[in-house]
Amino acid sequence: MQNKYSYNLIKWSLRKLKLPIKSNALVLDVCSGSSPHPAADVVLEKYVDTTHCYEPLVADRPTVLADACKMPFMDKAFDYIIASHVLEHINTPELFLKELQRVGKAGYIETPNAIFEGLVPYNVHVLEIMNSNNELIIHKKSSPRPDNFINNLEVVKQIPVWNKFFYNNPELFQVRYFWNDKLNYKIVNPELNPDWINNIGITTSDEISTKCKGDNPRSLGLKLLRKIYKWRRRTEVNLLDILSCPECHSGLIKKIIIWYVKPVKRNILPTHCLILTGI
Repeated sequence: MQNKYSYNLIKWSLRKLKLPIKSNALVLDVCSGSSPHPAADVVLEKYVDTTHCYEPLVADRPTVLADACKMPFMDKAFDYIIASHVLEHINTPELFLKELQRVGKAGYIETPNAIFEGLVPYNVHVLEIMNSNNELIIHKKSSPRPDNFINNLEVVKQIPVWNKFFYNNPELFQVRYFWNDKLNYKIVNPELNPDWINNIGITTSDEISTKCKGDNPRSLGLKLLRKIYKWRRRTEVNLLDILSCPECHSGLIKKIIIWYVKPVKRNILPTHCLILTGI
């Protein structure tokens, strides 16, 4: 049984507050869904609906709708990029990791590790990942549950001692990877095309929220931290200064982008408009 107030879980819940982000850094949070990092100045999201997450997208700051493998930002536009629980959803990890290095100067990646994926396989996870000597080792899954023996045992669900160990020791089942300028990674089966992920979804809700939901201690703490970080920001982010064509990465003509971009929601820029504005 999970102890919600154990030392390990409290320590784990605070892990992202200790990221090495300077106070004057411009920060991008990639595909954060319903839980954008308090320090993020800009959010990039592919889906408005809950295709790969369980709660609606939160757009409480400048938000750009785009493909994370073709980010519509200038080279090195951000000082720091947070990509938490994103990589495992992407069937072309080499493109995503290349984009992170192009758009950012440094960053943080967090994913469930391969042991997690074996014990509790998610049908929206397409990769198995481990951090070995500061190198991301990536294995593409051939199906949502590729290991019939381990996956179908469901030991975390069926055996209490495994359930307690799994949920009370999250650091043992997660990858935390910090990078500066360059990412080290290896894809062990690059020839595999796990396109089955394109047919996977959870719900079709297209709800967008400007507030994070939940009244548990973690949610309330995050709400407070977001307000503190917002108050500490000295200047507003001007997206027009950092946006680019997602194909050629050239800058945008402000007159054209103002003409074409009609936000679908407050602070949100849709990808299809950005493609029209490359020069």
